[in-house]
Amino acid sequence: MARMVLAFEVVALLPCLLGCSGGGQTVIKDLPQAEETAGGQDAEADVPTAPDLSEDGRGPAEVATEAEAGPIGCAPGDGCFGDSCTQNSDCQSGLCLEHMGDGACSQFCVDECPPGWACKVAATGQPDAVWMCVSNYSNLCKPCASKEDCRNAVGIEDACVSYGAEGSFCGGLCGDTSQCPWGFVCKEVTSVDGVITKQCVASGGVCPCSQRSVALGLWTGCSSTNDFGTCEGKRVCQEEGLSACDAAEAVEEACNGGDDDCDGDVDEPKQVGGDYINLCDDGNACTKDLCQGGSGCQHAPLTEGECVDGDACTIGDHCEDGVCQGLPIACNDFNPCTDDSCDGKGGCSNEPNHDPCDDGNPCTVADACNGGKCKGYDVQCDCADE
Repeated sequence: MARMVLAFEVVALLPCLLGCSGGGQTVIKDLPQAEETAGGQDAEADVPTAPDLSEDGRGPAEVATEAEAGPIGCAPGDGCFGDSCTQNSDCQSGLCLEHMGDGACSQFCVDECPPGWACKVAATGQPDAVWMCVSNYSNLCKPCASKEDCRNAVGIEDACVSYGAEGSFCGGLCGDTSQCPWGFVCKEVTSVDGVITKQCVASGGVCPCSQRSVALGLWTGCSSTNDFGTCEGKRVCQEEGLSACDAAEAVEEACNGGDDDCDGDVDEPKQVGGDYINLCDDGNACTKDLCQGGSGCQHAPLTEGECVDGDACTIGDHCEDGVCQGLPIACNDFNPCTDDSCDGKGGCSNEPNHDPCDDGNPCTVADACNGGKCKGYDVQCDCADE
């Protein structure tokens, strides 16, 4: 009797629903498990008694049957059950609900709905409850990034399933008692949260974009990977289908104020082995290297401090106005008969030469270097007088 009375109220509320069908959301709740209130009273006792006949003389059973079956003589495309819709006014029932990620006309119900739909109670903001057919696959194939994207306005929640390189899309619960729609198979899959569950997934391995997904610009994540890193991007539903992945290509990190290698850090030092190297390191110990973000690198010259000029023939290397300078190694042995030079290893080389020289002896002539010594030829003269 309680269900018969409530069925009458469905019809009584129909004009209100139709009059308020400009696209407002309807919150759907599961049917109660038992016809009792929170206080334990029989639900029928709280429902006002309906008149025996409707205004046109039909009894409650006749009204309930018509409400469940949908409009009589409805031609496909005229807002019949299952027809596509974008707002409630597109449907003769005044009910445009989500089905497989798109809008589809629904209908009121008493106990049963067509396959793939369930009879549920809707809270309309009115004191009386209304039953309507709600799709078991409301979110199926909607692009998603997390399970929160697979929760719709009527409270249906589904898993966000990874389709690999194609992206991720909402699934639909399935099992022994619930079959998947045509074009989908029921299989164990892994959600983006890492949970293994049975879901309806597209047989072709990719989900098409519904009209609603295109209108809302729904998207799914994607990525691009190379030796420098992995960059995340999006694939957006468009009229021609999912767009190509817009993820950037990772490149070596540079000082530019951006995250070039897509690791979440900006202008971070490069890691080479176990060492971290300043992005702006110019290899000059006599400059202070700073990364200025979008302004690039700055190299301030230093006028003090030790350095290594790379020349083994200098000592006391130090910075002068941004340049590393050292003092030459002193290799002069003050012997005119040797060529003095740095040996390139931090030491000196004093090689004998054959240069002319003066041995300081007045009794010799043609003095010349030989074996590192200055020698002359003796002459026959009275050197003592000189």
